[in-house]
Amino acid sequence: MLDPGMDGHQHERRHHFRSKSRPGRVLPVKFRAADHTGWVNAVTRDIGVGGAFISCQLILPIGSTLSLELSLPTTDRMFTLPAVVRWAASGPAGGMGVQFVGVDVDILLELNELFSAG
Repeated sequence: MLDPGMDGHQHERRHHFRSKSRPGRVLPVKFRAADHTGWVNAVTRDIGVGGAFISCQLILPIGSTLSLELSLPTTDRMFTLPAVVRWAASGPAGGMGVQFVGVDVDILLELNELFSAG
């Protein structure tokens, strides 16, 4: 019998990350939960137009909303992206898979340009 937790975990990842991601692209980010005022420093290990994997010690519950701030290498501009936690992984390589939601079209275009470059 299949482990329903693992099957659901894998299904959840495929369901929410349909855009072209950039595995291995490490970008410094900071995030904060919607109900907290403090920012947490972290890095991405996989990021695309639709979302990111945030490598961090603080793992928010699935369904939590957060704000993610990042600066792209192509600009000095700081982007604030609203996101929702869709899955989580614990352990030394732990973190959260987040889906970007309600992102401004101009920001999506800039992200798409960055992630489509070689």
